[in-house]
Amino acid sequence: MKSEFKILLSLLAAAATSFSASTLAVDGEDHPLVSRYPGTEITHYDFKEYEEAQLILSKPYKKDGTWVADKVLPVDGQVTYIHYTKPDTVSALQIFRNYQNALAKGGFNELFVCNRPCTEQNLSNFQDLLKARDLYLNYSRDNQYIAAQKGNVYVSMFVNEGGVWEFVIEKGEMATDKISVVGTSPIAEALNKSGRVDVYGLTFDTGKSNLKPSSKTTLDELAKILNDNPQMNLDVIGHTDNVGTEESNLSLSQQRSDQVVATLVSDYGINPARLNALGKGQSQPIASNDNEKGKATNRRVEFVMQAPTATATQTQHSTAANKKSKEDAKKEEKKKEKSKPDLDSAIDTAKKIRSLF
Repeated sequence: MKSEFKILLSLLAAAATSFSASTLAVDGEDHPLVSRYPGTEITHYDFKEYEEAQLILSKPYKKDGTWVADKVLPVDGQVTYIHYTKPDTVSALQIFRNYQNALAKGGFNELFVCNRPCTEQNLSNFQDLLKARDLYLNYSRDNQYIAAQKGNVYVSMFVNEGGVWEFVIEKGEMATDKISVVGTSPIAEALNKSGRVDVYGLTFDTGKSNLKPSSKTTLDELAKILNDNPQMNLDVIGHTDNVGTEESNLSLSQQRSDQVVATLVSDYGINPARLNALGKGQSQPIASNDNEKGKATNRRVEFVMQAPTATATQTQHSTAANKKSKEDAKKEEKKKEKSKPDLDSAIDTAKKIRSLF
């Protein structure tokens, strides 16, 4: 036995370079591409069919009160987040090196490795850096990090005394053919074509969030699209140029998207549950900020169609499947626990035999 605690990670064949929706992880189970270290348990889980994620590719540091990294890699696609807690008898280093070894054997290329202590900060400080939204991140002792890639699959992972914090991102385009948008306006046509549109008809005074009267024509168009397409839900994302500080622009963009949503709700009767206001500030320019034309292009409100929610029947089937998978996982853990004394006994016996020679 080369290692008493050798990790038993199961990865797909090294020849596979792309993966379909059939690789989805099930709540309560490991991701099909990367399994757990023996003895660890899933305590937090989240899956999104399409979401933003970001890999850290250089050591994080604090700048102007915000944690940043000089190199990052944004990746959009299917995002699975799993947090495993670990047994007290197993060190974070032991788990990390086993994952590192298993990923390499599975054909993953290391993009960045940050050995302990990579940072002594609580992982919650890196929530924005990882684009982890409201996902649970915690602990600061023995932080180690790895980012790896195999084809269109990316693995981003922190390991510390709190366990394993794993992100598996399967890069892909958002499916935009799930909703057919009724309407022939330029906004409707753009949503039909790509599932998103940058809108410039919503205007604001410089540095303010109140909509100008000139915005009414665009608001009328948006309200008609939403009323004609009751199945449609939208992310309403505010963007700014780089005039001002990052913090003030982030706040302003959020206030402007909030104002657009509030106006569609109050003046047009749109259900607020259908609109999700987000502010991105100056972080996602689509033109150069070195000239006025580019700055004007970056000042926009972006609308992105959300994936439709599952039907009640689909939800029931999903709930039943998840319940079964959790029960199966528990049974498997019990089997492991029952077999553990025999394994430990065998290891002790082997050590005694080796000591005789």
